[in-house]
Amino acid sequence: MRRADRTRALLAAAACAALTGCGIQPTGIISAGDQPLAQAYAATITLYLVRDGRLVQVTRPGLPGEPHLGIQQLSVPPTGNERAMGLRTDVREELEAYSVEDVSKPVSRPTQLVVRPVRQAVAAKTWSRTAKAQIACTAQAVQGIRRVSLWSTLNLTKNRWEVLTCDQFADMIE
Repeated sequence: MRRADRTRALLAAAACAALTGCGIQPTGIISAGDQPLAQAYAATITLYLVRDGRLVQVTRPGLPGEPHLGIQQLSVPPTGNERAMGLRTDVREELEAYSVEDVSKPVSRPTQLVVRPVRQAVAAKTWSRTAKAQIACTAQAVQGIRRVSLWSTLNLTKNRWEVLTCDQFADMIE
């Protein structure tokens, strides 16, 4: 390396060292406040499972901000404890649900739950009476829900929405 190149490299290194930290002054430890604390309350959810053809009310842990989790849980296999009690589900489809408000009333609150399979069926879809009962009663366990609109198909070209209430299945409740 030539002497001029070494000199330039040395000057560049000295300049970088001199400029390091310019304008930034050291500080002590600064508090950022309290540690984060999860305070959301996860209420239990109620769903209806089946034992010997009758509906049995069970509770499971809920999730904050998920009021319709019970509907989604109907397609999940029962827990070990629930199976030990002879409980099962007739809902085989993964479901999605959303609330509908009645805007004709002065104070509109969700009163109806729309429920349909996540994957639209290719073939005609009909629900067993037991599955309809599970869906209707689990939906009405959600505060404010009075009825359910359940999607099904009559054939490949025609869909229908069936309005259900838990009262229609009172004879099945244990």
